[in-house]
Amino acid sequence: MHILIADDEKPARGELRYMLGKLAGTAVYHEATNGQEALDWVAREPIDVVFLDINMPGVNGLAAAAAISERPDPPLIVFATAYDAHAVRAFELAALDYVVKPFSEQRLAQTMIRIRQALSERGSYLERQTALRGYLASATDAAQPRLSKLWAVRDNDTRVLVDYAEIAWLEADSKKVYLATTAGEKLLVRHTLKELETRLEPHNFLRIHKAYLVNLNQIAEVIPWFSGTYQVRLADANRTEIPLSRQYAQTLKQKTGLF
Repeated sequence: MHILIADDEKPARGELRYMLGKLAGTAVYHEATNGQEALDWVAREPIDVVFLDINMPGVNGLAAAAAISERPDPPLIVFATAYDAHAVRAFELAALDYVVKPFSEQRLAQTMIRIRQALSERGSYLERQTALRGYLASATDAAQPRLSKLWAVRDNDTRVLVDYAEIAWLEADSKKVYLATTAGEKLLVRHTLKELETRLEPHNFLRIHKAYLVNLNQIAEVIPWFSGTYQVRLADANRTEIPLSRQYAQTLKQKTGLF
């Protein structure tokens, strides 16, 4: 079992690791000092369980949990927090479990029982992910913004987090969706274009064709094409040209003051 402890306070990480070591001595332990480090560990190691603090600098625990829960086979999430009782009760409904600082060995023992049961019945845990995503969507507000990154998959099945600002465009092709980075890399995304349109619209992404969603910040030129149509040329490494559908031309005009 691989266990990741994410907390910006070293004493808290040490205390939790010591107590867990007595309950799961054969486990492999990893530590992260913030949410971004936790995401990096999850991306490169076969993490089974993540103990997440909530209040961490940069990417906080809620934002990290939201990103982790979107992975195809996410690790179990346990909130390890000093949050008040009302918030913890909400977490209990969504995550596998929670533990409150200062940690109790008796309470952690109960958590480990739940973890072992969930790992042995992995399929049932996936149902919790729906609840977790729903809770995180409502719990992550302007004070705790959602992570502005998107999970994508390379050809070798490596999962990577791509910052929204590094996405030039997204394309629906043969029932699959791909994103293209500003550096010219094309990656698979496990969402529909409609889902991504809703998610990315607040971040200056716009549908300009039924099969394309573009980053408005990456538009370099709009080129006249045949019969009054246009092509959008992007500022990515490949200088990609994407057709501008008549259906979406007016929306682009309103968003950018085009024409």
